[in-house]
Amino acid sequence: MTGSQFLQIMKCLTGESLRQAVASHLFPLLLFYSASIITLAATVRFSNIPDAANYEIAQRAPVEEAARIGPEELEKSGIPLIQGEIRLLFGVVKMPWLKFKENAIRYFESMLVFFTSDAVGLVFALIWTAGFIPEFLQGFWWSMLRLRPLSTGFMLLGKAFSVVIVLCLHGIILIGGTWIALGIATNVWNGLFLWSFAILIIQFFCFYPASVFLGTWSRSTMVAIIGSIAFWAICWLVNHAHIGNLAQNSGAPPSSVAIWLIDIAYWALPKPIDFSIILSDLTGTIKEFPPPTAWMNAWECGKVPPIASIGTSMLSSALVLWLSCMELKDPVKE
Repeated sequence: MTGSQFLQIMKCLTGESLRQAVASHLFPLLLFYSASIITLAATVRFSNIPDAANYEIAQRAPVEEAARIGPEELEKSGIPLIQGEIRLLFGVVKMPWLKFKENAIRYFESMLVFFTSDAVGLVFALIWTAGFIPEFLQGFWWSMLRLRPLSTGFMLLGKAFSVVIVLCLHGIILIGGTWIALGIATNVWNGLFLWSFAILIIQFFCFYPASVFLGTWSRSTMVAIIGSIAFWAICWLVNHAHIGNLAQNSGAPPSSVAIWLIDIAYWALPKPIDFSIILSDLTGTIKEFPPPTAWMNAWECGKVPPIASIGTSMLSSALVLWLSCMELKDPVKE
């Protein structure tokens, strides 16, 4: 196969994946969800929330402390009393805020990350793309490509990669649009927020192979959807149990067989909680808006190694893709 032939096949597969994405029953819901997130970012406003850069002392006085000290002494100290609001959707939603504007922006960005590239965004992406493989294996393009001298494994991998390309396009629109909308609304352009795009794609690459395998095995969209969500939930529970074991056994080596099995499962499966912690660190919100105490302690103690966590998650996804290719070679499936 020449390079031009490979590019032509990938172009066909990507075009088919784009067609499936638009034809999906979930596509209108996806558009509404993305438009809602971008609109939310575009309508954020801050009322009576000062910039920390305007004060020599980058602190703020709690309301109780300000009442005890008195306004005159507080003014002499140079520490502001902040009693502001974060307003969303043109003032329909109001949230009291007692910190500086920079803190408010990071807080709002951490919320956006959760709904775009962390748990909610990833699960929505898995549900949206779950039907692509079953539909492809029973459709016109699969029959046409089978007439070419190509292995079924190559075609399946090419199709899976084309789905990742489609998600990249959507991620650029959603995360890029959210970043631009928030920047215009607040006049603060935090480039760290764009790390959420990279983590979304890496997480999707780690979890989507389970959907590919289930779609190949069952040829059922519903099985792929339910199985993908269940797989993500199992990985989350294993990840959480592993971190809990680290907290309980910080001073002694684990001795229980259950703990040992959880550790094996932790390294063998993708790690959604690790990805959340890594993303929080990359976007600069982990110190100010830390995750649960056990997660934070594991991170600070170096027990959540980013490279090892991401690397083993990607290795497990590569293994599942290989199993999917082997499943496709079953004569019954042919």
